[in-house]
Amino acid sequence: MAAVFVAVGVGVGLVVRGSGDPGRIREGDAFGVDEGSYEIGIPTAQVNDDVWYFAPGITNRSSEKLTLEDVRPGTLPDGIVFVGARLFDKDAFVTGVPMSWDSSGGSAGDDPSRKPSTEVRGYALLPGQTLPDEKIVYLHVRISTTRRPLMSKGVEFIYEQGGRRYSQTLSANLTVAAPSPKR
Repeated sequence: MAAVFVAVGVGVGLVVRGSGDPGRIREGDAFGVDEGSYEIGIPTAQVNDDVWYFAPGITNRSSEKLTLEDVRPGTLPDGIVFVGARLFDKDAFVTGVPMSWDSSGGSAGDDPSRKPSTEVRGYALLPGQTLPDEKIVYLHVRISTTRRPLMSKGVEFIYEQGGRRYSQTLSANLTVAAPSPKR
């Protein structure tokens, strides 16, 4: 009987110790309830094209400051490779911020890779602060197949708050469709 209590005690101790693991990512809710979604369709992207699309705007709805660690697609099918996420000033896009841009269908003047940007990691949001106000996050992917359609579902935000790491996925989809027929 004593062995059972020791085994249970050790098991509970491991669970409690494991829950404090600073590397563990918990499900977060700092951005509130995902109230909407959008879908970006790209019919012009070809194999080896770079595609940039913007992440949903977020507001820190919690009562504590948070710091972004990463922004990435929620799911990716074979054929779309995640390159990275970057933070841009909206003012860098003189003609307006495009929802998406791809190598085959976008104008060179709107190419995000030619605009100044910074890492997403380390960007802090105070309670009630919204991103974007003057900033925007673009996700950068590369197309590696001719298969269509390809769909990435959701955008995942990983952040640190109060010494713990969290992840929250918001509804925003990217669809790389079959090319539009030429007339």
